[in-house]
Formats: sequence, structure tokens, C-alpha cells
Amino acid sequence: MASDNRKTMLREYPWWWEGTALARPEEQAAVSLPQRVDVAIVGAGLTGLTAAHTLAEAGRSVLVLDAGRPGGGASSRNGAMLGRYFKHSFGQLKEAAGLDTAIAYFRELCGVYDFAVKRIETLGFGSGFRKCGRVVGAITPGHRDRLFREWELRAKHVGEAVDFIHRADDPELPTKRYVGGVHIIENAAVHPGRYSMAHLQAARAAGATVIGNMPVLGVSRNGSAFVVATARGNVQVRDVLIATNGYTPKSQSWFSRRLSPIDAFMVATAPLAPEKLARLCAGNRTYHDNRKNSNYYQLSDSRLIFGGRTGLFHTSLAQMAGKLREEMVHFFPELDGVDITHAWTGRCAATGDMFPHVGKHDGVHFAIGYCFSGLAMAPYLGHKAALRMLGKHEAARTLFTQDDLRHVAWPKRQSFLIPLAMHYYRMREPLPK
Repeated sequence: MASDNRKTMLREYPWWWEGTALARPEEQAAVSLPQRVDVAIVGAGLTGLTAAHTLAEAGRSVLVLDAGRPGGGASSRNGAMLGRYFKHSFGQLKEAAGLDTAIAYFRELCGVYDFAVKRIETLGFGSGFRKCGRVVGAITPGHRDRLFREWELRAKHVGEAVDFIHRADDPELPTKRYVGGVHIIENAAVHPGRYSMAHLQAARAAGATVIGNMPVLGVSRNGSAFVVATARGNVQVRDVLIATNGYTPKSQSWFSRRLSPIDAFMVATAPLAPEKLARLCAGNRTYHDNRKNSNYYQLSDSRLIFGGRTGLFHTSLAQMAGKLREEMVHFFPELDGVDITHAWTGRCAATGDMFPHVGKHDGVHFAIGYCFSGLAMAPYLGHKAALRMLGKHEAARTLFTQDDLRHVAWPKRQSFLIPLAMHYYRMREPLPK
């Protein structure tokens, strides 16, 4: 299979960047670093840019700093799925914390999704947004039964609309590897590159200053305010928001010790022939299975975007593309021989309790730990953090507020140990022969 990747030069950046400013060489604008602002935000992804937009609209002077390209992190390097989702199932949460708590969290998840959709529609984001629904497939009868139990609970207690897929030959299922599944009606997709650039444009249009390639070297107290240190000088600020999630540097030690960074991997195929497109993903939805280490995919234009192998170690993106291609062909044998044109990785992060969180530590605000739900959750919690800084405490209320985050054990923060855990899950839930 390795020869297939040599037919077309592999581009080691996201397919989602094509046609956006992220695919072009970055122009270094002559933006001066202000000496003083109301708010400094560390991280120019969906979290930081949404917070910047909210704050600037309220009249605050806002500076957003990013160590790389604004919008070039996980915000534009993901699976493009927008939904009512986080890592805890309704059933697990019901057993651990009670029915009322589970209902409260999942109702807020509906609000998270609604916030993202309303923001897209209100601001007129050209983000490739489409309400397409999501199909979650099961690869064994046991997985199917577990999936049905979960969504029966969510339909009963939260009112989520779902169709249950009982037969392996149901036309909603895109691959014969599934024995059943569910079709979640109210789910959507976006184009992550355009989505990120729309957030960047909105923040700047509101008056926020956004500077890339400007790592923050440190944040220190200065009386009741803070000093943000950069290579180009210091900035005096009243409030600071940490919005770096999986890219949080070890120099931000309190935050980095409370996050487990996890790499995700994706590839894009060459354009597919119309007859192949007609057989793949007939409903043009987003898709994944319900294993711990699942594969996920959707069509974008005439290409299949396929992800998986999350948290595993790869010697290079080319080697990863070969491995991920094998998994793609396992689900879609008709794609054997199709070129892979793009391969990339994005870094998410999990907190110790696997909940996303917004909060404040030692005066510094934060919004982190999205656990692969960032397309909807990051703008939501960025907005909530901004409302808290504006003193709008009632509007800022959320079940995801927690100032005193749990410390993540050392092994779960080490990039060389995380693949061991992911291999364990893969052994427990292997792909069917």
C-alpha cells in the first residue's frame, strides 16, 4: 500500500486549509505590541477568538497572542463534527451522579450546540455549515446494544431525536463493517479552516488585536493586575485568559499539569469518481463508530476525510497516512488504490475528570479540556469566560465552571506513555475481520 502514497505528493497539512489563508505563506503584518490593554488572551483558537469578540464588542481593549498562526491549531485540524457531545455517556453520568445531574448536563450540551449554530447564523460565517445529522455505527452486536441503550436514555430524558438502525444493510450505514447504529438527527458539520478564519475575522472586526508567532513567555502578578511577557516586550493587563488547551506549554505549569494532551490524526483522499461517491456516505452525514479508539469520516467536496489512530505514536505523517489508509480500506474496500493527498495531526486535551472546564486560578481565567468536543464547546466556554470577566456572572453560569481543577497523574501527561493506553483499547475492541 505504501506505493499509493507516492503517486501524489503528500501534503502534510490539513485538507481544511486549502482555499483559506492558512494554506498560504503567512504575511507578517507590522502590528505593534501595545504596552497596556484590558485583557490579554493566550491562544488564538476558537476559544480565545470568541472570548476576544465578546470582550471587544463590550468595549474592552483586547490583545490575543498565539505561539503559531492564529487559527492554525486544533481549531482547524479536527474532524469537522459539530454536535451535542462530550466524553461522558448519559448512562455513565446517571449512574455516577444521578438522573437529575445527567439531565442537567445533557440539556446544557444542547445549549452548547445551539449557541454554536446561532453564532454561525447570526454572524454570517462562511464556514461550510450544514445540518446533516450524524451516524454512529456499531461494529459488533454488543456495541449496537450499548449504543441503543444510551440513545434510548437520551431520547427519553432529554428529548433528542434519533433513529435506530437495526439492520446491517440499512442504507444509512456507509460500510458493511457496521451491524447497526443510530442516526442522530440534530447534528451538523463545518469546514474547520473557514470556521476558524471566520472567528479570526470577527474578533479583529470587533476591535481585538490578534498577533501570531508571539509565544507568551510568562504571566506574573503586578499588584491587582498582571504582566504578560513576550520576546517583544511586556504588556500590562487587567485580566488574562488561558485558551491554549492541547498546546498549553509546560511553562504554564499549573494548567499543563491539569491536562492530558492527545494527538489525533486525519487524512484526505484524492477526488473520488462520481460512482464511488454515490456508494459512499449516501446521506452525506458525519460518521464514526462507538469504540474507545474509533474511526470517523465524512465527505468534503469529492474527497473522503478519514480520521483515527488517536493517541498513537507514528514516526512521521507519511507513516501515519499509510497506517490510517489501511484502516480506511478496511471499512471501504472499494477505496483500495485511491491516493492519499493530505495527512495531518491536531492536538486535543483532556482534563482529569474528562469534563471541559472554564474557571479562574490565582486571578487568571481559563477555558480548556474539550476532550474532542471543541468545535461547539470552545466558542461556548470562550464566551462564558468573557462574560465572567465582564462581571455578568448570571449569564456566565455553566455546569462546566470549576476553578480548582484536578491534577492529572504524571503518566497521563507523557506523550510516550499515552500510546500504551490507546493500544490497550485497540486490543480490547479490535476491528472485525
